[in-house]
Amino acid sequence: MIKMAFISFLGLLLMKVSAFGQSEINLEQYHVVSPGQPGLYMPLMQYQHARNWYAEARYNYEDAETFSLYLGKAFTGGNALNYSFIPMFGGSLGRFKGLSTGLNIDMEYDKFFFSSQSQYSVPTDGYEQYFLYSWSELGYQGLRWLYAGVSVQHTHDRAAGNVWQPGMMMGFSFKRFTIPVYTFEPFTSNRNFIVGVTMTWKHHKKKQAYPVVKSDAAALNSTGLNKR
Repeated sequence: MIKMAFISFLGLLLMKVSAFGQSEINLEQYHVVSPGQPGLYMPLMQYQHARNWYAEARYNYEDAETFSLYLGKAFTGGNALNYSFIPMFGGSLGRFKGLSTGLNIDMEYDKFFFSSQSQYSVPTDGYEQYFLYSWSELGYQGLRWLYAGVSVQHTHDRAAGNVWQPGMMMGFSFKRFTIPVYTFEPFTSNRNFIVGVTMTWKHHKKKQAYPVVKSDAAALNSTGLNKR
């Protein structure tokens, strides 16, 4: 049921996105491989409206068999240093049920980039089970189709305290597609690997091929044909 909810939400958003101008969708699919554990796939979808309103859907992220939806707004800017800060608020259903606040950060300077995704989550059945989680990475785009860098995951909860997982990453870019590869704790017995495929799709509202005079626009509005 949770899986079908994620697929339905994805389909609905893709059907409606053409109604908005200059919107952007990122589709991400990750596969987590850990020693002695079954593989876990982790799909994510991020949507940003032309006015910087933001939505993000996740599955198997907060926990296995858990669907999460976040809403927020992006604050962007910069010249030589470009940045994007997206505060979010969301909720989760499935094995983990709760509410979360989050912050996505992206920064770029020349060929260097930094990104971080963090959240604070509290389950609905007890504050004692809260947790903090972040995934950060710093990389260098050496070639147009290749980048590499370092990455770290940090988790804090009441039972385990702070858990740090440092790692390395490498990615290959082909037009709108990117294939990132991560390994965390590569020199220990707890090493794990994450392989992903991401796609960025941008929609730009088409401009009219001819000007519309005020009288024509008024006629369209009166008939409702100019409404979306």
